[in-house]
Amino acid sequence: MPKSLNPDLHLTARGYLIDCLITNTLPSVDQNELREILLFLNNLITFDEINLKKEEMMLDE
Repeated sequence: MPKSLNPDLHLTARGYLIDCLITNTLPSVDQNELREILLFLNNLITFDEINLKKEEMMLDE
């Protein structure tokens, strides 16, 4: 299994999510909807992290 090119990719992705939330402050942006979308994306990142850790543990056994 190939190693990830950027081991901090999940942290980088979360940084982009935070930047997106901070920079979208126009009144035309539905902040509640934006937060829901960012929460969903954050959950996907977390799920991916969990799966990667499981794979690493299986390879270590």
